[in-house]
Amino acid sequence: MSKPEGKKYGTEPPRESKELTEPEQKLFKELREANKDHPCNATTSDDTLIRFIRGYAREKPDPIVATHEKYKAMIDWRLEHKIDEVILNSPEKWEDYNKHYKHFIYGRDKLGRPVCYEQLGKLEPTDLEAYGVDKLKAGHIRFMEELTKLKWQITRKEKDNKLLYKHVHIIDMEGFGWKHMGSKFRGTIREIMGIDSNFYPETLQKLFILNSSMTFRTLWAFVKPWIHPLTVARITMLGYDKKYNLEQMMEFIDIDQIPEYLGGKNKEKMVGICHVKFNDIEYKEGAADVWKTDSEDPRAVYLRTKPKEEPKEEKEGGPQVAAPDAPKK
Repeated sequence: MSKPEGKKYGTEPPRESKELTEPEQKLFKELREANKDHPCNATTSDDTLIRFIRGYAREKPDPIVATHEKYKAMIDWRLEHKIDEVILNSPEKWEDYNKHYKHFIYGRDKLGRPVCYEQLGKLEPTDLEAYGVDKLKAGHIRFMEELTKLKWQITRKEKDNKLLYKHVHIIDMEGFGWKHMGSKFRGTIREIMGIDSNFYPETLQKLFILNSSMTFRTLWAFVKPWIHPLTVARITMLGYDKKYNLEQMMEFIDIDQIPEYLGGKNKEKMVGICHVKFNDIEYKEGAADVWKTDSEDPRAVYLRTKPKEEPKEEKEGGPQVAAPDAPKK
């Protein structure tokens, strides 16, 4: 994404921190009202709702209709697959996910946004097949839930409630070759991209693709049509010149936040999912984690405040089955 003319990245507040316009405020209220009885509307943060409003603001032919449809699809997905619980439950064999898929939240950019690193060239297609596509998707969803919650926490703890919901992403393609061109591998990457596009829109500030070989560029020509044009505009494709790549990244990220293996000075260990800890979650060994009683996370607030269901009394003779409704005339 091009920077404002005459302004260096990092010299102005994040664009997403701007106040909602009157049309955005109106749509915000309409979305909340239209889905007031949906449990995942109550557990969805204002930050996420604003992302949907702004992410589909240019959708044709009707951005308002598109935003309603996309938001409803997202909260339905979260309810059906119990996504609200993902942050409290480690995915099955998550250690193996970290072993196979090198994906990290690591450092911040010049505006305090999280930076993510992905070593896609190190993902072995045979390991992926043995591990299982469903487990890979579950691990990726956990990653996105951790990233989303981290931004929510940064907004409230570090930015004085000035909204921050974007991140910078670095994909290192070193090691990517023809073995990654099989239909199963491409299909899996497409599914993961679909998860991000449909359920985590408007999160990407900038994407650098490093060490992009001719093999990857062939794949890129195949996947590019799946990506929204606004997202494509935020992508910079880079080759194997390590010095030049570092210079490009340093426009967005200070060198002490960039890992050493890419020429930076950050010596911290890079770790995968289930290592980021949040101060409003009580972590339990060998059991599901729980929200602390003072957590302000909308999911925790909903669990504390939702009406408790009264146990249903069974009449004599066992459970009663209600008569079907009369057919409508």
